[in-house]
Amino acid sequence: MDLKPALYGRDPEELRKFAQEKKIPAYRAAQVLEWVYRKNIQDFKEAKNLPAELCGLLAKQFDLNSLSEIERQRSADGEAVKFLFKTRDEALLESVLIDQQGRRTVCLSTQIGCKIGCVFCASGKGRFGRNLEAGEIIEQAAKVQRATGAPLTNVVFMGMGEPLDNFEEVMKSLKILQAPWGFGFGARRITVSTSGITPKIIEFVRHSEGRVRLSVSLHSSRDDKRTELVPINKRYGLKALVGALGEIHGKLKREITFEYTLIDSVNDSRQEAAGVARIAKPLRAKVNIIPYNPIEEASFKSPS
Repeated sequence: MDLKPALYGRDPEELRKFAQEKKIPAYRAAQVLEWVYRKNIQDFKEAKNLPAELCGLLAKQFDLNSLSEIERQRSADGEAVKFLFKTRDEALLESVLIDQQGRRTVCLSTQIGCKIGCVFCASGKGRFGRNLEAGEIIEQAAKVQRATGAPLTNVVFMGMGEPLDNFEEVMKSLKILQAPWGFGFGARRITVSTSGITPKIIEFVRHSEGRVRLSVSLHSSRDDKRTELVPINKRYGLKALVGALGEIHGKLKREITFEYTLIDSVNDSRQEAAGVARIAKPLRAKVNIIPYNPIEEASFKSPS
């Protein structure tokens, strides 16, 4: 497929190089980035302080809409809106806006499908497609913000896919989300969730200097049970995972959160609760308990 390069995902250096090649004043690059990342335009004609000639050139050179919205569903309580987007190669991905207690949090996908194969997760049941590019990741945030007409307050990488399995593109998207020339989010308002790829966790924390929040999908305090639920635990077991998190906590004193999907008669025993406490307490970690949401592909039940 012969496609124009996407504009989302570009940084100042790339835009300045483009401006230089086309003999455009360098300051125009900063203006373009502001219209894209701060004002979320969907047509270059919306960029009011750019000359019409430049808008036409940008439209010929770049694609401003790598994602198209297919469907939007609002939850019964009105606190969540699910967006279904289609990519230029006809793949589908989901993003979710959660509007609660004064926070407007967007949940971003990082892959088409997922390789991890968590047995209770709908994304893990489908075939893995591909990694999303950084532009496709952050365009989800732009499209959601544009569609709802209100600024986002928080970003979580907890949608389709394993963020640390798409490391380079996720790191680039984090850079754009935080940059003054990008979305301008504070690092503490961004959370990256992982199933526990231990070497990548260490690399992620080093790369982000521990500023971006880290959330780890735990789901069991027992190696055998966690391997059943999260197959990657067979490769990166609890001992290595907790050891790495202990090292991170000891050096950086940064907050760690465990995500724990509570499934009826699977991981909801008092013994599991005690085991989670033993893991979390030395790390001073928060535990986010999520009632299991049933899917057709699995026979698990929600907890009472």
